[in-house]
Amino acid sequence: MKDFFLKNEKFKVIIFFAILSILLTWPTAWHFFSSVPSSGSDTMQVIGVAGDKANLLSDKGIFAGTTELIKKSEFNITAVYAIFQLIFGRVAGYNLLFFVSFILSGFGAYLLAFYFTKNKPASLIAGIIFAFSPFHIHNSLSTNVGTMHQEWLPFFALYLFKFFEDLRLKDFSAAGLFLLMIAFTEHQLLAFTAIFILFFLLYKVISQPQIYLRLKLWLYVGASVLVLSVLFFFMFRSLFSIAGSSHNYLDAGLKSAVKYSNDSLSIFVTPPFHSFWPKAFQGLRVQFERKSSSNFSVFAGYTVLLLSLFGIAFSKWAKKRKLATKGIFFWLAVAIGFYVLSFGPYLHYKGLLDPPVKMPYYLIYQYLPFYKNIRTVGRLFVYSMLGFSLLAAWGISFINFQFYRRKQGSSKAAIFSHTGDHPQGDNFQKNKKIEENIKSREGESVGWNLNTRSKILYIIAGLIVILEFLAVPLKTNSLLHSSFYEKLGQDKANYSVLEIPGSTDYDFASRDLVWKSIHRKNTINGYDFARVNKAGYQFQTSTPIISTLLYDIPGGSSGSGTDIMKNSYYDISSEILDYYNIRWIILDKASLKGSPEKSDPNMFYPVKAYIASVIKCADEYEDQFLYACKIDQSVVPNHMFLTMDISNIHWIGKSEAKNGLQRFAENGAGLKLVNMSQGTQKNRLNFNLKIAKPLMIKVFLNGQEVFNKYITAIGQKQSISVDLPNIKPGENDITFGVYGADNAEIHSDKKIDTVAIYQVGVE
Repeated sequence: MKDFFLKNEKFKVIIFFAILSILLTWPTAWHFFSSVPSSGSDTMQVIGVAGDKANLLSDKGIFAGTTELIKKSEFNITAVYAIFQLIFGRVAGYNLLFFVSFILSGFGAYLLAFYFTKNKPASLIAGIIFAFSPFHIHNSLSTNVGTMHQEWLPFFALYLFKFFEDLRLKDFSAAGLFLLMIAFTEHQLLAFTAIFILFFLLYKVISQPQIYLRLKLWLYVGASVLVLSVLFFFMFRSLFSIAGSSHNYLDAGLKSAVKYSNDSLSIFVTPPFHSFWPKAFQGLRVQFERKSSSNFSVFAGYTVLLLSLFGIAFSKWAKKRKLATKGIFFWLAVAIGFYVLSFGPYLHYKGLLDPPVKMPYYLIYQYLPFYKNIRTVGRLFVYSMLGFSLLAAWGISFINFQFYRRKQGSSKAAIFSHTGDHPQGDNFQKNKKIEENIKSREGESVGWNLNTRSKILYIIAGLIVILEFLAVPLKTNSLLHSSFYEKLGQDKANYSVLEIPGSTDYDFASRDLVWKSIHRKNTINGYDFARVNKAGYQFQTSTPIISTLLYDIPGGSSGSGTDIMKNSYYDISSEILDYYNIRWIILDKASLKGSPEKSDPNMFYPVKAYIASVIKCADEYEDQFLYACKIDQSVVPNHMFLTMDISNIHWIGKSEAKNGLQRFAENGAGLKLVNMSQGTQKNRLNFNLKIAKPLMIKVFLNGQEVFNKYITAIGQKQSISVDLPNIKPGENDITFGVYGADNAEIHSDKKIDTVAIYQVGVE
């Protein structure tokens, strides 16, 4: 077995990329057990989601836990991270998969490049380009876990080409397996691959049309469509369900597709994380960055682009000499085509859309299903980078052959000058052998037995590419956190925690996913990281005191946001929190300290003081990371309070008035009345209203009419008082009926047709 690994060439290539990964991602290996490579909060999201799944797998067992993840359509790449967390630990498990993405990216691109170029050293350079491009570095640090794990793309492309050679079952199975791995990694990566397959099929129509006449191909195609459709349905059925619903929050709109696409000059601009010239092109980069702090880069490297250009320019010359050139124009189409697609719906030039020129992706966005749900169009560049890596391999391969010919030619000239003989003289046989040697090299594979000149050429080319891509030292994150989270994790009681500013701070909300996987308690806070699900946090945004803690005071407001409610309910804050089983309020010091550079105030102390004024803490905890207040549970909740029903579509607008916020209600607008006691109660609902024309106003409690009055005083404040009998424990629905003089229901998006309601409260 030892001899096998020592003599196995592919194993040596893997070891090469493993060593290179350690060197070019420094100091990740040095902190392998203590820190993870990260330049932003998205890494925390991956680790947090994986940690949550690791808890599930640990509690229920691998088989039962995996089954549950499959049922929820959550068995994907983060499940692999979860398994690695269980085996190797949170940090080491993540770092192992981080290195795997670089090692397999390099190895896969090497195999794919050798399939086309028949040149092993050139293929090694292709692997370096694809694995360590700034695009991959960025996505590995940001972290976009889908595009980070780009390693399956070259393997899929390799076996797709092999399958179309002679339609062998093993190649078909391998291509299907790697397509499944791409889908398992990320649905957007699968969508990009679908476009790549369209490129490939069109290429085969042009280069190998007879293949489509073979029945065997269509049998394979039919079988793959059937099997993969079933698998993809189970993998993505939750996404399909959301995308097909009337509340498709996955569709972020055309503006997002435009915002997260690439500028036409971005391929030439070095990344801001480059080791030697991070500030190069800074002025230009800022013009088309998605935001000023963005590290996103699709810099292809000037050496890579020059080698690619050389490969294309000399492809006809190389073909005449029987060098491997098959597929070179396909990969040119992929490299250029996917770069153009990554421009998004409209052409960007130095960040401007003037004039707004429509690009090919506009057609994809408009007419292909699912693609409207893709925000980060710029990531289409992953296939472009694969294409450029292969083109560069062809370019260096052709240069090497030129060097070889020149060396042989100079050897022949040296013979003549040394002897003074004519080629037909005594050295004719030596000359003939040299000519035969040159011809014999034409069309043959280039291995590792190289002459000195070729070795120097490949080494210099590889080093230049590495220097153009060099990004060390990479940023790392030690995941330092408060021991309080472990303390909560040891408490087996079932309750919730509310963390500030977990609903308004992207960085903390991302880190909080990791802390949640440690303390294992339900969190009341929540944050939409990519797409906004307006119905996702109705409870947090509408419940008194909870809404104030999560959305009002973290940013520095007075904490008086009560919507149209007259009552603040601050005197029963502890009761409300206890009623919803919220045991701890936690303040994150780092996220509340503000930014002196931006003149943001330190909100930690004001928020802490506010909590002390409205909430009774039964216990407190504080360290360098956080402050925590334990909710007093000595008082049994027995009051009631009102909340907005934000999901109700019959509130058609709102505005500020001298008496506070007012909302405009058409027929069916509603509120929630929460009775925190254990028994049925009665109360009185008070509210004010104004109308612009005579209207019949009704009030319903849980569907039963409790108020009915025809209002005729136009433009005047009307105070209404309604008796509410039989208020059941828990949530009760209060609905406003709005009718015209003819008793017809009023449904209109015009405020003049509706009733303005404000200062609502219960006694």
